[in-house]
Amino acid sequence: MRTREDVLEWLSALLAFGIKPGLSRMEAVLAELAIDPDAIPTIHVAGTNGKGSTVAFLREMGVAEGLQIGTFTSPYIIQFEERIMLNGVPISEADLVEAANVVQAAILKLEPVIGTVTEFEALTVLAFYHFHQIRPDFVIYEVGLGGLYDSTNVLKQPKAAIITSIGHDHQAILGDTLQEIALQKFGIIKQGTRVIAGKLQEELTVPLMAYCGDRQASLSWSQEVIRHYRLSETGTWATYEGIPETRLGLEGIHQIHNAANAVVCAKQLGWSKPAIRRGLRNATHPGRFEIISRKPRIILDGAHNPEGVTALVERLKEETKQVVVLCSILRDKDREAMLAQLEEVTSEIYETTFDFPRARSLEELKMDGANAMELNRFFKEVDTTEKTLIVTGSLYFISTVRTLLKAQSFTKKGKR
Repeated sequence: MRTREDVLEWLSALLAFGIKPGLSRMEAVLAELAIDPDAIPTIHVAGTNGKGSTVAFLREMGVAEGLQIGTFTSPYIIQFEERIMLNGVPISEADLVEAANVVQAAILKLEPVIGTVTEFEALTVLAFYHFHQIRPDFVIYEVGLGGLYDSTNVLKQPKAAIITSIGHDHQAILGDTLQEIALQKFGIIKQGTRVIAGKLQEELTVPLMAYCGDRQASLSWSQEVIRHYRLSETGTWATYEGIPETRLGLEGIHQIHNAANAVVCAKQLGWSKPAIRRGLRNATHPGRFEIISRKPRIILDGAHNPEGVTALVERLKEETKQVVVLCSILRDKDREAMLAQLEEVTSEIYETTFDFPRARSLEELKMDGANAMELNRFFKEVDTTEKTLIVTGSLYFISTVRTLLKAQSFTKKGKR
């Protein structure tokens, strides 16, 4: 492999092997490469919603503390390289290609013994290899799916494990009930781990306490540090225990809770209060209530399950303009529940499709009675000049729309 395109083609070919839970393949490849996943201090983040935002707040706090912070997240919004970053800067093409060649060679050598690896396993090993080479002060790993059998769960001694939230998503893999899903997420908690938990449902608090108790893991509830918050025209403001009121870099009530996860974690790691406050202010996370244009007002939000849409709807209730929704909800998501929630703020909902294997086609949408429209046609024919257009339904979808809007010369201030 010589270019980023070569690397993406290699990883894309591995998608055919699907999702294969288990850690044995990961452990074998890391052993072949002589990589100890715990050699660099790590923070492990699991949850249904809020993982990426929590990572964004925490990363900026660490950077403000003067540390080198690596992050491994998914999916990407603007470019693939965002999945592996140092201090918010994506991995370079040269480093990506070098890491991919080393990892591919190890995988091919072991294939007769361990079988084929998945795309996410290969990508996770690639991240471990890159961070092994550059040696940052901390790496924050976001799980891809669940926790217990996720590729990132080769970590044995994270400095902290954060459980952001538990909701209904990926039931076919993680289980039908909240309790079953929760036990998968709790799987990142190891013996003696420092655990920070976000806003969980009442029926999950006792199971989490028992899970931590069995492993002598300390448990902190991040909501306990929230002192006050308010939404205004100028943004989302929050006051945390020991931290003066600060305008958060990310908008919405749900971000107050995500930021609380980062506040508690940073405090427990001994990071300074000025650094924590700066991190709250500086956090950016593309695709999370991201205002991509002010005139006309266009917002991208990657809500892709009922819990995520709940948070989005609460924020949209603050909008002063009429709301129009453009969405593409993937085939394996609860479309009816998500649409019912969006109807709380508007009756003007358009559904569309895009180039993605799990996207519903226009034909499928029309059969389901959707107000369906081809994507380019929507932007040509639907006038949202005096309204708030929210683009949502899938992180992959908003990435596609972002590219489309940038090509049409949209900026934060509006269309050039």
